[in-house]
Amino acid sequence: MTTQATSLDQATPTRIAAEFADELKTLKASAALNWYPHQILANVTHLEPLLPDWIRAGLLEGFQNQRVLDIGAADGDLGYLFARKGCQVDFLENPQTNYNDCQGIRKLGELLHWRGELIEHDVDRGFALKHQYDLAICLGILYHLRNPMLVLMELAAHAENLVLSTRVCTQFPDGSEIGDWSCAYFLETRESNDDPTNYWAMTPKCLRRVLKRSGWTVVTERIYGAEKSSPVDPSADARMFVYCKRVPNWRDLGNHHDF
Repeated sequence: MTTQATSLDQATPTRIAAEFADELKTLKASAALNWYPHQILANVTHLEPLLPDWIRAGLLEGFQNQRVLDIGAADGDLGYLFARKGCQVDFLENPQTNYNDCQGIRKLGELLHWRGELIEHDVDRGFALKHQYDLAICLGILYHLRNPMLVLMELAAHAENLVLSTRVCTQFPDGSEIGDWSCAYFLETRESNDDPTNYWAMTPKCLRRVLKRSGWTVVTERIYGAEKSSPVDPSADARMFVYCKRVPNWRDLGNHHDF
């Protein structure tokens, strides 16, 4: 006689995220709002192989009131997944560059009875945080920042762990190979995806070095997309996902440059 697997046996972070995405889809349909059009929770599929045991277990079985900061959160879908699973979640967003002026975050917060804080600030201009966080989530915004190291250093001063993704490249637009170099391509206005907020496409080696010199140690990483990736060609797009821990001497980040 074959024993049928239980739903818990079959549960994965990707499946939990997909089920929550279906719930959010229904909630969003109940409110007339210009919702962010992309599937943020689909990122869990890319993150799942990188996550440490405590995050995987929390997404499956529930967290113990860990504090999470979601930066550049769009409508907050991923942050609200962590809130649903027992975390205290705050959002750090800039209404001027948010898809719907943060109306999506606020509306979902009402519908989900969220009790966290929405911190409205342009992180490119420096920012101060009131709390220490167990985890910072920073997906898909690093290449939109004029000052990415400023943001990463401030996060290292306030978060023990970080999950991050950004666009990376191994070639310049003319096809020159740069994958072995620690360098970045600085974009002209609207050169990539007709988006004036795109600034940087780093090589994977450059991203690792930027993280290191900003107070982070890369623990696990994955690159998804084109093997020969371009900073401007949408058909040769690649994204690098990393899970990091902040360095033990993170309090010294502002005191010297020896990182």
